[in-house]
Amino acid sequence: MKNHTPPDLTLITADQDLPFYTTLLQSGIEIKGRNGETVAGFLDRLPGFTLDYIADTVQTIFLDGTANDDLTTPLAGKTPTLALSAAMPGLAGAIFRRNSFHAGLRTRTSTKAQKTGADEPLTVTLKLFNSIATEKGPGLLRKGVTLQSDRLLKFLAPREGLTGRIKGISLADHTIAAGNLAASLARIETINLKIISSHG
Repeated sequence: MKNHTPPDLTLITADQDLPFYTTLLQSGIEIKGRNGETVAGFLDRLPGFTLDYIADTVQTIFLDGTANDDLTTPLAGKTPTLALSAAMPGLAGAIFRRNSFHAGLRTRTSTKAQKTGADEPLTVTLKLFNSIATEKGPGLLRKGVTLQSDRLLKFLAPREGLTGRIKGISLADHTIAAGNLAASLARIETINLKIISSHG
């Protein structure tokens, strides 16, 4: 069943557990944007992403699977995918780093944008890796992110210890037990996930 308005899912966890959930951001969260909006403009709207941070820390950008050096590149198509990473080690990191001397070693793929009307809405799948996820993930998760529910379930499945320490779960304003989470999300495709941390 597809959701036109994804239900809210709130997890309450201990302060020290919140950083573990930033790994979830590697699988992708969904953020609304506008066709023709630049990569820099899109990122600047996110919590904690200043233009200085984007220019200095975001060293590798993949747009629809292709390394992209230009922050003024417009987003296009209905569902573009944007992946961000800080500096990666080794030759691969050097090749894909923005404005790298080694950029010529990249495999060339088509970067032709899909044609859609200017300023039409689109949904960006944003993926965050390494220190970017660690630094900016907690703020995004506290504010709330939209993602496919199966991505959350796949993330939690091998982490029984983390799941067992969840202090409370609310789905569409109804309290549910951690053991019932998978069944509760079985027919829900997309959720608005918020993770609230608490002391103790």
